[in-house]
Amino acid sequence: MTKLFRKEEGFTLVELMVVVLIIGILVAIAVPVFNMVRASSEKRTCQSNLRTIDGAIEQWIAENPAREYNTLASTSGITSDLAGYFKEIPKCPTEKVDYNIVATTAEAHAECASAIKHTYPD
Repeated sequence: MTKLFRKEEGFTLVELMVVVLIIGILVAIAVPVFNMVRASSEKRTCQSNLRTIDGAIEQWIAENPAREYNTLASTSGITSDLAGYFKEIPKCPTEKVDYNIVATTAEAHAECASAIKHTYPD
């Protein structure tokens, strides 16, 4: 009679441990891939921001041909001369820092100010 009232439903401890092990393996694979994709995305975003800033510099040069480029130089972000060319001044997504504007009398370009120097190929 005791067998009639006894239900044998549910999972055993071994079955639960196997499921936990499989989930752990999947997480161990997914986390490094996610970090790699995020880093790649941040790098591409930074490169895109550099191109955008260089485009703004080119527009400024076209509108101000008599002025010297070195007035744009800044190690603390976008100068007030260039600020009007952006809807929102971009920051490096890696460390949320401003971009530097490197300028001489003959040329000007943007550089990433983060510890991880992002550049883009010409």
